[in-house]
Amino acid sequence: MMTEKSLIYGATRRLFTLIPLLLLFFAGYSQAKLIAVAVSNEDNFRNLITNSIEKTADVYGDDTYIDSAGGDFKTQYQQVKQYVETGVDAIIILAAGTPEQNKTLMPFAKQVPLIFVNAEPLKDLNELPANTLYVGSNEEQSGTMQMEELARLAGYKGKVAMLRGVDKHQAAIMRTQDVKNVLAKYPEMKLVKNETGNWQRNEAYKIVTGWLKDNVDFNILVANNDEMAIGAIMAMKDAGKNPKDYLIGGIDTTQDALKEMEAGTLDVTVLQDAVMQGKAAVGAGYQLINKIPLDKTLWIPFRLVTPDNYKKYLKK
Repeated sequence: MMTEKSLIYGATRRLFTLIPLLLLFFAGYSQAKLIAVAVSNEDNFRNLITNSIEKTADVYGDDTYIDSAGGDFKTQYQQVKQYVETGVDAIIILAAGTPEQNKTLMPFAKQVPLIFVNAEPLKDLNELPANTLYVGSNEEQSGTMQMEELARLAGYKGKVAMLRGVDKHQAAIMRTQDVKNVLAKYPEMKLVKNETGNWQRNEAYKIVTGWLKDNVDFNILVANNDEMAIGAIMAMKDAGKNPKDYLIGGIDTTQDALKEMEAGTLDVTVLQDAVMQGKAAVGAGYQLINKIPLDKTLWIPFRLVTPDNYKKYLKK
């Protein structure tokens, strides 16, 4: 039986144009800088991004300071304010707030470059002010890829249970809507459960345990991220259910998720390239520090990962 402690996660528009762009970012860069990183919260995926940021900056002899807001926007606002007051060279932000809350961060860009990564800070990214940039993946693709593949595997019929991320998080909002848009296309597919697991493995475990105790009838489990999909798989196992009897999909392509896919318990995930997001965020920061204008967005493509191609992403 899984314990609460054992469920907690461990520490753990074109790609062909991105590599030369990163080389351009780093070319001629020499003077050491301090890059502050304001993280909305900690989980496996965000840890991959911050680890990539640290490693990328370290290659160029620069320092990073990373702090988590614990999911609280007021805390993140104070962290960013303090970074500005202490004179950091750039701030990378994994936003904790709603679009309205995040608007209050934008005036800081008059004093220091702000690079938002992974969580879209505003509903309309064209409204980002000067000296800011967003690095991430187009969320209109992620949930659509995920649910279309699950629908195909199910023969376009079935009962779907969904686990959402943090409701105010733009990625969770968009991935959830993606799923609903796909289901609306197929009359024989129905959404029977829809709850928020806040991106967390342990919360998903509790929710799915409850569904199984209540005999909720579903055969497809779609989660806004891999951590929640894994929590669902663990709940099924502990309830005496075989996860292979369900179609299960996540997003992120974490190593833990790939191990589940190798075991045959996860059917679909979508690669969101955390390492490249971290590298690109640092590179964009260097460009803005050097007053080199950039587009408002730098997109890192999503990729569908299935049992047919997962091995190329699995680290041995």
